[in-house]
Amino acid sequence: MITVWDKDKTAGLYYDGEENICIRMAIQDLEKDLARAGAQNVRTVDLLPTDPGGKLLIGTLKNRRFAEYLERMGVSVPEVEGSWEHYAIRTTGAEDDTLLIVGSDNCGTMWGIYTFSEKFLGTDPLYLFTDHFPKRLDSLLLEKINITDGPEHFRFRGWFINDEDLIKGFGRGGKLPDGYDFHGEYARMLEMLVETGLRLKQNLLIPCSHLDICRPEEEELVRIVTRRGMYISMHHQEPVGVHQFTMDRYWKERGITDINYYTYREEYEQLWREYVRRWSRYQNVIWQLGLRGRGDRPVWYQENGVPDSMEERGKLISDAIRRQYEIVKEENPGREVLCSSTLWMEGMELYGKGLLAFPEDVIVVFADYAPEQMPGQDYFDTPREAGRHYGLYYHVAFWGCGPHLVQGNPPEKIDYVYRNVVSRGDSDYSVLNVANFREHVYNIRYVAELTWNVECYHPDTYCEEWCRQEFQTKNPARLQDIYREYYQCFYEMSGEKISGQMLFMDGMTRRVAVKLMELIQGKPFTQADIQNRRLFDFQNAEDFIAYYRHASEEGSRRFGKLHEKAVMALCTITEERRQFYISHMIVQIEIMMGLYDWVLALSYAAEDRLGERSEKKYESFIDAAVRALSRLCIDRQKALTGKWEHWYDNDALMNLEEMLMTTEHLRPGAAERG
Repeated sequence: MITVWDKDKTAGLYYDGEENICIRMAIQDLEKDLARAGAQNVRTVDLLPTDPGGKLLIGTLKNRRFAEYLERMGVSVPEVEGSWEHYAIRTTGAEDDTLLIVGSDNCGTMWGIYTFSEKFLGTDPLYLFTDHFPKRLDSLLLEKINITDGPEHFRFRGWFINDEDLIKGFGRGGKLPDGYDFHGEYARMLEMLVETGLRLKQNLLIPCSHLDICRPEEEELVRIVTRRGMYISMHHQEPVGVHQFTMDRYWKERGITDINYYTYREEYEQLWREYVRRWSRYQNVIWQLGLRGRGDRPVWYQENGVPDSMEERGKLISDAIRRQYEIVKEENPGREVLCSSTLWMEGMELYGKGLLAFPEDVIVVFADYAPEQMPGQDYFDTPREAGRHYGLYYHVAFWGCGPHLVQGNPPEKIDYVYRNVVSRGDSDYSVLNVANFREHVYNIRYVAELTWNVECYHPDTYCEEWCRQEFQTKNPARLQDIYREYYQCFYEMSGEKISGQMLFMDGMTRRVAVKLMELIQGKPFTQADIQNRRLFDFQNAEDFIAYYRHASEEGSRRFGKLHEKAVMALCTITEERRQFYISHMIVQIEIMMGLYDWVLALSYAAEDRLGERSEKKYESFIDAAVRALSRLCIDRQKALTGKWEHWYDNDALMNLEEMLMTTEHLRPGAAERG
């Protein structure tokens, strides 16, 4: 037995001083976790002890000095040695009075540290976002322990922090931006995300959209990720770290105002090489290869001279990928180079038709159809190349259809997708779009569990475990029902392959509301040029209005009933966990109630403008729309407690305050009043 701590002493943490900085930082996290759990005067020592009894020993087998130390102790861990990211947690010694945490590599050691903290100290891996801290103990004595684990499926598992409007406002802490501020105050939040990712055994991060490594404040983001031992990659519209806007700005300053790869290949390759050299200063880069146009659209949408045939377009993109690959190899002689390319939108069609070619060791990453969070039919039909590694780019959040301000991807659908991906062998790489993260922690953790081992949980058992752990209830059934019913409240727009295939999400309500306001103002009904054409797939304005009047009315009714249940369930939750439940469930229900009521009122107003034009009725409908959004903006204040005070400061995408003003301007006489 080992005494980790009691009222008299705390076991020291011992490691070799030559361990990687990521291990040392993980040990610092463990030191803080021990203190939060009740240990006093935790001591860390960067020397391996001659007498290991009564101590915690931490190390990596790839560290020669630590491996030789274990040999002298007579300890072997063959089940870990030589494996990818495996770890062992075991007691050793004649009386099991030494606790050993050992990893096959840096990540394996970190997974061992954080697993010990979660299993034995009660640390919530998501504590930085759930504000859930362990119960303090007077002592911790551990009997014989022998745990070994490692990833069963995905080699690379991580997140894409995308469309991060709330994160940027939160990072400023109430301050107004001062000059260029794209990610100027992002470091504090990124450190929270990185630590959380490591605790959930994520080894990959795309830290934001539009990262320009040539800006010092944004290069710091790369340092934050890589020094913690994670792999880092880029947005699929930023091949080798170069966004099209960066390309435009760079060459505009040098006299070229309409730059495109078809005409200016040498210029493109010059800037690619410059950015590859800058990124190559860092370890653990997974280079994103590809060619996309402005606004994350196909390159031929806005660039002159791009060929019309799909064959020539495929060749153009393939040529760009091959040249990027060559530049990366040339600038990294003697180093392992990891590259991926994401089949976003047109990429899937071109690859499915055999019109895209990749170097043989490039990971090809399939993408879901984001408005549905489901793979398209092309995914199932496309033949795989022998020997090729494949992966998945998936969404639990997506702008602009949503989910964005609320969680909205049912665990059953997530489970269906990842089991399909694993069964087809496309499990080398998983990157998950998590938007602003805080709203989606329930789904984010589930994906983390599935990418570690797809057999670890069924959606129901995951929900039960979540409710039991996060809300500290011995009878989680009531909360489980609320979680299940939550996803069933969204109006279902399609369900051919699986129930809940496409749901009427928060981002969709905004787009529909904007279209309804255009109709109210007398504009003609047209199909919007967006990815989700289903949203406006109607023959005329009358059909469009009728559909969304019914969808929003039904959704509002469902969420209203659920709201009553959710509020009543507060009494089953311990007092210290109620705020998280309010922010994570009740506020999200209220957001959807407000959005659906807003769309419903606008649909009645639009119907009136196209029909009888009763000024009295019309005014009452606009009043109802204004009330719905006003109530929503008030309701969501309940999520702004403690450190989250400024969470909605930069609500720039849904932009509900602007939507409220736009809705108010629809009132009769508003234009005259200014």
